[in-house]
Amino acid sequence: MHIDGSRHTFGLACWHGDPGPMTVAHRHDDIELNIADRELGYLLNGELMTIPAGRVGMFWAARPHQLIDVAAGTRVTWLTVPLPEFLGWGLPDGVATAFVQGRMLIPDVAPDEAGARFARWSEDLAGRSEFVARTAGLEVQVFLRRLSLAPDAAASRPPARAGAVEGVAVMAAFVAARSADQIRIADVAASAHLAPSYAMALFKRTVGISIGSYLVQCRVAQAQRLLLTTRRPVGDIAMAAGFGSHSQFHERFRAACGTTPAAYRRGNCGIPHTDAGEDG
Repeated sequence: MHIDGSRHTFGLACWHGDPGPMTVAHRHDDIELNIADRELGYLLNGELMTIPAGRVGMFWAARPHQLIDVAAGTRVTWLTVPLPEFLGWGLPDGVATAFVQGRMLIPDVAPDEAGARFARWSEDLAGRSEFVARTAGLEVQVFLRRLSLAPDAAASRPPARAGAVEGVAVMAAFVAARSADQIRIADVAASAHLAPSYAMALFKRTVGISIGSYLVQCRVAQAQRLLLTTRRPVGDIAMAAGFGSHSQFHERFRAACGTTPAAYRRGNCGIPHTDAGEDG
């Protein structure tokens, strides 16, 4: 099953399938959990990350991400929790902060236990009854609370390999790290030692979107992070995230998130603010 990247959130949902590599990088405003019976390779926020077989990988899906390495026949299960709901559960501040910073967490939890839970939730959240779905939601909350207490580690990167994927990963990492700057296609291509025309074609073929579209995704994700973790005025955040004007920022943010920056800030709570300032 391939995820529709046009959606802003999938709600509290759980489903499974044999997806194959995703054809396009996308983003949605949920906490996403993945588990599979074989190793998964993700391009997350410009980094190649690995989720070992049977382990749960957790990340904030507002960051551009793409499943790029998955063996045929792999059974993958996804669980999504809308960000406001997740923040309302009152998990330790360090957990929410790690997600917003773009980390992938892989808690130390028994694969058999996690797999059984995910399989049950995929049925219970599929509309059997409101009572069953609500019960499953409470179980998900308890599960994530337990995971927040378990040891975790950032996902390891796959061994370095020569090839197109690595070149694209270098470019994606460059865009993610420099998204607030006024970078050019030539700068992105140079980071991977490629000619601009070849770099653009390679990136679009591998990631499914243009370098420019990926840059916008990174800027919107950075704006979301600043809106949630600081009290800086919205106008300042637009500039800090790399948008050239307030009108461009509002247009791109609304298209990506379905609401205005100020409304997004008001509708989400639970992550400690770090900077002084007024909401704009």
